[in-house]
Amino acid sequence: MDAWRGLEIEDDVLQSFLKKCDSSSSLIPGPAGNIQAAMLNRISDDPRTTQQFAEEVAQATFERDFNSNAWKWAEMYIKHHDIVKDGDINNVTHLGTAKPFETLHIAVCLVKECIPNGLGDMKLNLKDTTGSMKASLHNKVLSDPKFGPHIGVGCVMILNHVTTFSAYPPNIYLNIVLTNVINVFAADICPPTKELFMVTPKPVIRPLKVDPPNIAEIMRKLRNPFLQIPSSSKPTDNNNNKATSNTME
Repeated sequence: MDAWRGLEIEDDVLQSFLKKCDSSSSLIPGPAGNIQAAMLNRISDDPRTTQQFAEEVAQATFERDFNSNAWKWAEMYIKHHDIVKDGDINNVTHLGTAKPFETLHIAVCLVKECIPNGLGDMKLNLKDTTGSMKASLHNKVLSDPKFGPHIGVGCVMILNHVTTFSAYPPNIYLNIVLTNVINVFAADICPPTKELFMVTPKPVIRPLKVDPPNIAEIMRKLRNPFLQIPSSSKPTDNNNNKATSNTME
């Protein structure tokens, strides 16, 4: 038997698998999402063009993500405690406008993916209404009894004074440590009510520093120290050298 024949799958088994995929999640990011959309569209009762089908799935995903209970909690939490101007979640710092080596004052992020890195920390894929960004989550956040149990796919994190970094531009990442986390709302949290917000303590918000980071200084520190010219070296005093020379003669 040819090796490829061992990969044959009955149509009813394949359709059952694809229906499970269709009911659970968004399209896979990148080119693989186009193939996924084409396969899901093929077995649908009302086939459309792949592009139209992918756009409809993306729109449905957007509405699902930002109408979830966790996102509604974040909206009402910001409004109730007046964390940003006018208490409007649209006035937070958006991921879509973030730049490398920038400090985001207040960011609200939906967690789309969690991957442990094997060292106790976790790699996240975050999303807001303007874009997405990868992040590194410190293990102290995961072990914190207030935040750790709620972190998972579908949760919403409110962050304060969190810094972006970029090892390979234009890719930008967030570096999230415990002091950056204001609150975390679990994916399965109950619908928000006014009574529940009345008992939530007002968070401590660190003010945003107005001085921008010195990028040139940061990059200088990242250079190979053997290639740097010492800045503390003193110029040679030619007069003293001549005097010493004459004395020896």
